[in-house]
Amino acid sequence: MRRLSGVFLFLFLCGLSLGASKLTAQMTPAAPFGEDTGPELFGLAGVIQPLNNLTDNTGAYGIVIPPDVMMGGEVTYWASRAVGIGVMGLYSPATLEAVAGGPGRGPGTLGEMEYLAGTVNLTFRLRSSGSAGALEPYVTMGGGLRQLKFYGAEVPKLSATDPMATAAIGVRVHLLSSVWFRGELRDMASYYISATTDASKLQNDIGITIGFGVRY
Repeated sequence: MRRLSGVFLFLFLCGLSLGASKLTAQMTPAAPFGEDTGPELFGLAGVIQPLNNLTDNTGAYGIVIPPDVMMGGEVTYWASRAVGIGVMGLYSPATLEAVAGGPGRGPGTLGEMEYLAGTVNLTFRLRSSGSAGALEPYVTMGGGLRQLKFYGAEVPKLSATDPMATAAIGVRVHLLSSVWFRGELRDMASYYISATTDASKLQNDIGITIGFGVRY
């Protein structure tokens, strides 16, 4: 998983290098206001790294989602040169693992699961005035739902659907024509309620994604 994260970091830096080259070579005036609004579609892939256990050790074992691949997409409508609203969906074919809970008990895989997240996001971007917007740093925030679908024996019940808040920073890089590259670091925060203890626990799932998209 560390090697996979390194691959995505390498691709992210390659995209920035391409954008920087374009930035220095392309010194045309910025596009007039109104020519940079409308829909945008991105396909995304990356890794997800949960920072917290779903449940802590309560005498038997705790539960954790290990790092895994993640994919998805986002459709954004840019209402102005600075503000856009988007709908994002993310999916990870993750697993659940037990955290050791006593002498002689070791961690192990409990079974396969699906990690699903859907959010509505408000995005603010910074356009480059001297290069027709070859680089677009941005911040985004929003909210939605996170669903965990566990396919093993649920004793106790592990699947859950919870409200989720999200925030991210990233950069879009204009590659050619209407094609853009994107790299992003996203935090997805939610509360998981244990069916055993009824206690809620804050979850912070970090997503690192890259992607390519088309702006119309």
